[in-house]
Amino acid sequence: MTTGAGRDGNKYGWQSWPPDSLDGMPPKRRRLAGWAVFWLLLLGSLLGSVFEAVGVVQPWRSLFVLAVLAAVVVPLIRAAVLETRQLRAEGIEMPSYPVTRKSLISAAVITAVLWIINGVAVAMNQDQFVFPLLPIAATAWLAFQVHRWNSK
Repeated sequence: MTTGAGRDGNKYGWQSWPPDSLDGMPPKRRRLAGWAVFWLLLLGSLLGSVFEAVGVVQPWRSLFVLAVLAAVVVPLIRAAVLETRQLRAEGIEMPSYPVTRKSLISAAVITAVLWIINGVAVAMNQDQFVFPLLPIAATAWLAFQVHRWNSK
């Protein structure tokens, strides 16, 4: 972690930035967010295209892409969790993403749209298997947010 004198008496320099920006995140959490965005924008589709060109059929293509994603993201998640535990031990609390009614409605709408898109993809590709990874992830995120909302 970047140590040194941050502004306003903060222990770390990144604490001086707004917590909802990349600069306001601890270094390992920022690295996780960067890799997640990089994966979603480029690597996932590129790797899927490579497996398709090689001739790997669905659902194996999606499973291979997911395995490579897990190999990259799981160590990053572990490092971010350990970093958060270390910061909590130092007495630094990380601000969490607030769950509001508006954010729950937005997450529900996005999840519904992803399931509809998946349904259309299944209807158009009746001869091929379409793995609903993104709708399942969105549903899990929605369930987690509902759980956080109910535990308030």
